[in-house]
Amino acid sequence: MKIMKNYIIILCLIIISFHSFGEEYGSVDLNIQFYQKRIYYLNQSDIYVKISIINNSASTYHFKAALNKFFNLDFEVKTLSNLVLDHSEIFITQRNDPQQQVYFREVSLEPGEEYGFVVELRDYVEFENAGIYSVQALFYPDLLKQEKSIHIKSNKLTLSLRPPVILKEMQAVIDIETGESLQPELLPPDEVVSYMLRARQRSQWEKFFLYIDLERLLLQNPSRAARYKKLPQGEREKVLNDFREEMMQEKIEEDMLVIPRSFEIVQTTYTPVRGSVIVLEYFDYRDYTEKKQYTYYVEKNDRFWFVVGYTLRSIGTE
Repeated sequence: MKIMKNYIIILCLIIISFHSFGEEYGSVDLNIQFYQKRIYYLNQSDIYVKISIINNSASTYHFKAALNKFFNLDFEVKTLSNLVLDHSEIFITQRNDPQQQVYFREVSLEPGEEYGFVVELRDYVEFENAGIYSVQALFYPDLLKQEKSIHIKSNKLTLSLRPPVILKEMQAVIDIETGESLQPELLPPDEVVSYMLRARQRSQWEKFFLYIDLERLLLQNPSRAARYKKLPQGEREKVLNDFREEMMQEKIEEDMLVIPRSFEIVQTTYTPVRGSVIVLEYFDYRDYTEKKQYTYYVEKNDRFWFVVGYTLRSIGTE
């Protein structure tokens, strides 16, 4: 009888322990939402998703935040017939690369605090057809080491992906995501720089130039600036157009044209009219990854922030 009583006590303690663990784990929420939601077109629209980890518990929540978000985050995207879409090529390649070094930092969320970041859904999932999809995120607080690693599931979103716009003339004039003329928005300096870098990663030139003061960028080069300033006003527009075309065709050596594998904004400072955004950018080469620190200088013109120049320094290799 005494043995049975002890057994019952131990069993109750185990149940209570599991129950307490479940309450603590369940009180950390993973929320996702479309970032600046727009009309999405197959293979033409960036699909940005904001990820939020929210600590609703009464104690501190600890997790590892990987520099490469592929090791923290995954998505499960399904069709209406419940078919799961395949991962993208870049996700598969980086997740399975035996040479990949996973850099991370320890993050502590106090009760009520939130940790958030924005990712591009197409970096994770391969979309082959237009249609309606359900989107759910999986966050791995101790990094994604194997399929059975502990993870938190998010709420589900419904993604409507329209067929692509075919005419090149329409693509050049119309913002494919909104169906409207491509116009700058009232974004803060860090988001302006992020927008520009994302556009460069996707080779979306119209978006890349949207927040760049091309004349100020040209004047950053002393030899070009000297020739440009000698021209009459009527001829300067042609020089700017030629400069733009040379950048698009990558005929000139401009460090901001090199496509980063990933980037991280580390500091943003600005006054009401000018500022700077410091960004760590990572460039993949055959046997190593190079890290550079770019400082983008921005100025406000007619309520909008524009990139007017930049400097860089090499940090090293990994």
